[in-house]
Amino acid sequence: MFSSKVMVIYRIIALLILSMPTAINIYSNGDIVSSIIYVPLITLGFSAIAIFIDGKLESSLNREMIFTKLKVPTANMYLKITNDIGISKSVI
Repeated sequence: MFSSKVMVIYRIIALLILSMPTAINIYSNGDIVSSIIYVPLITLGFSAIAIFIDGKLESSLNREMIFTKLKVPTANMYLKITNDIGISKSVI
């Protein structure tokens, strides 16, 4: 739950950063060279950085989930188990 919220927030921020070169070009009435060459190259560079950070963030969040799955549950430690004969024995 926490990792999905972090990923959604990161991707929204990345989308805003990726759209900034286009917005700046529209706002400043850029010439044809900047519209055809510079803005797509800057956007491509930002997207490559965003994809790299996205992969690292996702792998680190999945690593935390793996470590939490490896913990021994403490709630089931004191339950009694019955064997095949029907005699109950404690887990401890």
